[in-house]
Amino acid sequence: MASHAKDVPMPALETIERIASCFSLVGTLIIFVTFASSSDFRKPINRLIFYASWGNTLCSIASMISQSGIRAGQASPLCQFQAFLIQMFVPADAFWNLAMAVNVYLTLFKKYNAQQLKAVEWKYHLACYGLPFAMALPLLFTETQAKGKVYGPAVLWCWISPSYDYLRLALCYAPAWIAILAAFTIYTIAGRELFQKRQQLRAFNTPSNLNPFDSFKTTDVQVVSELAAPSSDPASVAPVAADAGAKSRSQRSTASGTNYEQYSVNIMSSPMTPRPSAPHTSIVTMQGRKNRAAMEANSAVWGYTKVALLFFVSLLVTWVPSSINRVYALVHPNQVPKSYEYAAGIVLSLMGFWNSVIYIATSRAACQVLGQKVLGKKREEGSEITAKRISEDRCTTAMQGRSVSGDTLMDGDDVLAVRGSVV
Repeated sequence: MASHAKDVPMPALETIERIASCFSLVGTLIIFVTFASSSDFRKPINRLIFYASWGNTLCSIASMISQSGIRAGQASPLCQFQAFLIQMFVPADAFWNLAMAVNVYLTLFKKYNAQQLKAVEWKYHLACYGLPFAMALPLLFTETQAKGKVYGPAVLWCWISPSYDYLRLALCYAPAWIAILAAFTIYTIAGRELFQKRQQLRAFNTPSNLNPFDSFKTTDVQVVSELAAPSSDPASVAPVAADAGAKSRSQRSTASGTNYEQYSVNIMSSPMTPRPSAPHTSIVTMQGRKNRAAMEANSAVWGYTKVALLFFVSLLVTWVPSSINRVYALVHPNQVPKSYEYAAGIVLSLMGFWNSVIYIATSRAACQVLGQKVLGKKREEGSEITAKRISEDRCTTAMQGRSVSGDTLMDGDDVLAVRGSVV
C-alpha cells in the first residue's frame, strides 16, 4: 500500500485538500447563517461549536491555499500567512473540545445553568484562541542563520519547516493531545456519574412486590339481628354480655313488666382489604414528581454530554491520522508513505465539515422550525403576488364595461367579467 501510494502524484493531494476545504467552508457558512438567523440555535453547546467555527473557517482557508504557498517560496507572505493560520487554528479546535468537556463538568457537578455557562465563555475564548495565538505569533518573526525561518514549506502546505520539526510536537501536537486526554478524563468521570444516577432512579421507580400495609390488621364488625320467640317468663331473657347498653335496656324492660319482643345479636369479624392512607399517597406522589424532575435534568445533561462526545469523536478522527503520520515521520524520516500524508491532509481539511455535521444533527428541531418558517414565508409571498395579479386583472376587465342611456348595459362577456370581480 505504501509503495502504491508513493506513485500517486502530489497534485492529486492538492485537489483533494481543496475539495475537502470547500465542504468545510460550506459547513461553517451554514453554522453562521443559522446561528445568526434564529435564537433556537443558540444553545450552550451550539454556541461553543459556533465559536470553534471561526477558527475552522480560517483553517479551511489555509488548507484551501494548499501547496500554492510552497510554490510561492518560504519568504513569501502567502507561505508565512498560511503557516501562521495552520499553527494557530489547528490546535485551537482541540482546545474548544476541552471547553465543551468543561461545560459538561460544570453542568453535572457544579449545577451551572445556561446563564452561568454563558458568563464563563470569555475565559474559553481567552484560552482557546489566546493560547494558540501566543504560540503562533512569535514563530512568525523567528529566524536563525543556520535554519532560516521557522515557518516554511512542509509536505502538505506551509507550516513549521522540517528543520524545526521538534517545534511541531512541542507547540502543536503536545498541547492538542493534552487537551484531548483532559477532555477524555472529564467524559469518563461524567459518564460514570450519569450511569450511577440513572441506575438509582430506575431502582427507585421500580414498584415493589411487598405491600407496606400488610403489617396492619383490620377487623370489620357486622351486626345481624333476628326476632326470638315470646316468653311469658321475663327472667328467661338472657342479657347480651357483649353489649353493656343492651344489657341495661333488657333489665329496664323486665322491670317495667312490658312484654316486648325479644331479639338476639351475633357479632362476626372478617379481615378487611387494606387501603393506603391519603397522606402516604400524597407523599409518594410528591416523591414521584421529584424523581421525574431529577430524571429530566439528568436526561438534559446526558443529551449535552452526547453532543460533546460526538465532537470528541470527530476530534479523534482528525488527530489520530495526523499524529500517526507525524510519529512515523520522526521514526522514519523521508520514508513516510503517501497514504499517511493523504489521510492527514484530508482529515485536517475536513475539521469544519465534521463540526457542521454535529451542529446540524444536534439542532434538528431548530432546523425543522427554520425550514417551516422559510417555506411559509415563500408561500405567503407567492399568495400575495397571485392575489395582486388577480386584482389587477379584475380591475382591468371591469373597466371595459360600457354605459348606455344612463343604464349600465353590457354584453355577455362584460357581465361575466363584472360578476367575476364581484365574486
